[in-house]
Amino acid sequence: MTWLIRRVYGDDWAEEKDTSVLDFETPALGDGFAFHIVVRCVHEAGSRRQGRGIREAVEEERAKAHDVARKVVRQVCRCHSPFEPGPAEMELNERIDAAFAEHSTLRGRWTVHAEVGLTDAVRQHQRETLLEQQKLASHGETVKLRLKEMQALTAAGEQFLSSAGEQWITRYAVRLAQQPEAAADIVVQMLDERHKLAEQFVKLVNDVSAAHKQADLYDLAIASEGALRHALKQLGVDVPPLESDSLFPPRELRF
Repeated sequence: MTWLIRRVYGDDWAEEKDTSVLDFETPALGDGFAFHIVVRCVHEAGSRRQGRGIREAVEEERAKAHDVARKVVRQVCRCHSPFEPGPAEMELNERIDAAFAEHSTLRGRWTVHAEVGLTDAVRQHQRETLLEQQKLASHGETVKLRLKEMQALTAAGEQFLSSAGEQWITRYAVRLAQQPEAAADIVVQMLDERHKLAEQFVKLVNDVSAAHKQADLYDLAIASEGALRHALKQLGVDVPPLESDSLFPPRELRF
């Protein structure tokens, strides 16, 4: 078609590509904030270079295209949150294409594309919000890690205390780990306490044995010898060999 027009009008005919850009702000949902809008309008048509009437027609058509684009932009953007430009841009371009397709004088003559962005005020607010969210997320991860470490320490502590309850010597081992330079004093204190506990326990056993004899329950005491010997061993006392005819050997226990 272009070659036919050139043959009719000669060299006075030229193909022109009319491009214009609209850059403005429009209210978003709630009217508290706005969107930053950039609309690129491209019109491709042939015209005579010196044809004033044609140029005026193009100017008039461009103004009409701008009015249609602005109207659609305002309608669509008022329905979208100022913090979500993506969905607004998608719907806006769909509505613009439909509006130009329905317009008899603009249909097929214009290519219009809109870009929706944040204004400076919204961008600053969004930046502060994202930073605050990142701080909360980082704090949450820190707390989670701290709780995990605390759980592990608690389990280790429970295991340590459980084993410590079965061994009277554990508290001396802990002191020795904390104060290795006081090893001699700690060992002396441990031995002294063991001797005192052993003496107290032997006295208790002797008293119980005497009471059993008086009550004719001596056989019960003999039956309990295994438990008594085990208790003495737990105290760290060297228990003499078991004699077959007596719970308590005739010789004196030594520590």
